Amino acid sequence: MKSMTGYGRGEAVSTDGRFTFRVEVSSVNRKQFELKLNLPKEMLCLENGIRLFVASRISRGALSMRVEAASNGVDAAILRINTPNALALLKQLLELNQAAGIRQEPQSADLLSVPGILEQNAFDFCAPENEERVRKACSDALDMLIRMRETEGENLRRDLVQKIRFLSDTVDKLQPLTADLPRQLKEKLLQKLQEAALGVDLNDERVLRELLIYSDRVDVSEEITRLRSHFAHFLSFLNHPDDSLGRNMDFLSQEIFRELNTLGNKGASVKVSPLIVQLKTEIEKVREQIQNIE
Repeated sequence: MKSMTGYGRGEAVSTDGRFTFRVEVSSVNRKQFELKLNLPKEMLCLENGIRLFVASRISRGALSMRVEAASNGVDAAILRINTPNALALLKQLLELNQAAGIRQEPQSADLLSVPGILEQNAFDFCAPENEERVRKACSDALDMLIRMRETEGENLRRDLVQKIRFLSDTVDKLQPLTADLPRQLKEKLLQKLQEAALGVDLNDERVLRELLIYSDRVDVSEEITRLRSHFAHFLSFLNHPDDSLGRNMDFLSQEIFRELNTLGNKGASVKVSPLIVQLKTEIEKVREQIQNIE
């Protein structure tokens, strides 16, 4: 079980030692996977590969990833002579001097001052070996992020177990308070009929049948049975998490809230209503926690 909140960083040095690639990644909860990637313009060629790599490691959450290339000061701007250009220019200068009757031979300094002869050896961020090093930095950052998400996920799991057990214990307290509600309602209706002096035979089978139907409307035994079943399924998911854990628990929490609503409407009383408020408050906390599970 993993949370969707975390942070990670990683770095790797280019094969020639000229640059250090640094990667930082953070994530927050979101139902779908989303990656906001910040790359230097020189490394935009690596964007698609990085996105595919991150998506293969993370399934849900909104991620922000920043990739930087820091110069190590090791021949960061290597200069080299373009030999083919230099030889072609030298040949032309020699032919020109010969045609003009100039005996002085061209000097190296004369050649180096001509554009296109002396070039800067630009660093190729898109080279396969450098892409591999960037991916290594990304992998280390994601490893750290996932470890943090797993640690927080375990904390979430323990907290959710406590909350579900609290809900179950509270329903246990609530059950004896609701068990007698049908009888109480039946007696209340009988008293109302007597006070109304309508001349109704209270022993009439049809009257008793109607009273039973009305009194059954406050019977919450089915809701309590379903709640206990939902709690058992919830704990089972927490003890045996899988890839659909978040979605399954989200569905269960909605069902639990629906049952509590029905129970509160049917069994409203001075003693029951405060417990229903506690149950609804706690299941809302559960629903908030579930939103942060991958």
